[in-house]
Amino acid sequence: MKRRFHVILITCAVLLLLAVLTLCFPGSRKIDTTLIATEYRFNEPDYAVEHTITIRGYDTRNLLGRGTFEGTFAVSDWETAQEGWSAYVQFPIRSDSYFNMNFNDPSGQAITRNTFSMLADRDWTRFVGLILESTEHNDGTVTGSFDPETGRFLVSGPPDRTVALTLASELAKGTSLEALFPR
Repeated sequence: MKRRFHVILITCAVLLLLAVLTLCFPGSRKIDTTLIATEYRFNEPDYAVEHTITIRGYDTRNLLGRGTFEGTFAVSDWETAQEGWSAYVQFPIRSDSYFNMNFNDPSGQAITRNTFSMLADRDWTRFVGLILESTEHNDGTVTGSFDPETGRFLVSGPPDRTVALTLASELAKGTSLEALFPR
């Protein structure tokens, strides 16, 4: 009887340890996909521009959603598609910010251009991102801004604003972006 209790206790402890390890420590999923995404404006219902997106890298989020994506997030006709640039996305997004994504140029300099906020499913086939309005100044510096009233956003999939807003709302649920994509 005592022996059976110890076996059950040890088995439960091992199972609990495995559960904690699975939830808290990241795995690494290789991402290698090319898909269509559509850019929209919050204040212009008829605005829709398709882009080809190539995503390659590793997503290390654990089952609690904590981790990173590191790799390339290349958008056709955007500066992020330059050779040698890498994307870095931190999950989850902070509750007091829209920002969780930046790019590194080949020298390693961190740069926030175009997409500065990204929410994605674990295999990166469904995502929504906010697009930064960048202004390059005469001295070569670049500043960026985002206005939730007039800003732009990028959603995976072909142009269908209703479907895109539904997907964006699903992905933004429980994050600081939720208020931008109400149901």
